[in-house]
Amino acid sequence: MLSVSHDDICNALGIVRGTSRARLCDVPWTQGANGTHLYRLTDVLPTIKDRQREGVPRLFELAQADNEGSLWVGDDGVRRSRRLENWLVGGQVERLFGARVAFTNALAASVQSSALFGYLEALRCNLILADPVLKWTVLGDANALPPFEHWAVSYAITNARPNEIENEMRVAA
Repeated sequence: MLSVSHDDICNALGIVRGTSRARLCDVPWTQGANGTHLYRLTDVLPTIKDRQREGVPRLFELAQADNEGSLWVGDDGVRRSRRLENWLVGGQVERLFGARVAFTNALAASVQSSALFGYLEALRCNLILADPVLKWTVLGDANALPPFEHWAVSYAITNARPNEIENEMRVAA
């Protein structure tokens, strides 16, 4: 997952630390080097106001990939993905829709798909939390898109967690 610090957020968006702290007060964080608070980029984006959207590409440049990889979307995915999806505008919404269609088609073409299709709704919902899809959706970076025919099953296996997904979908509905 991609993570950013308070300093990254302030530098990219041109805001002061107090503003950053106020916006992120309810956003989960992990502790980085020297006590730095690190936030998942997917959780930070919905806190960005329209007038600061021009700083989003810089925020992606400053983001660091953690050691969890680009497939794992983390816990509480449905709530987080819906919040992020509500922040999207214009072409971003269309790109996410296209990514979801490509993912679904690739998963359907897989011989392993029948076992994974029980989790399809949550997997499609959480797709935006995967780094490559996030970059494509938000920035329009076509180079970031994974080859879904090779990627879809790995993503689905990594993120298909029966009890968690069922609980999240009930709570988020």
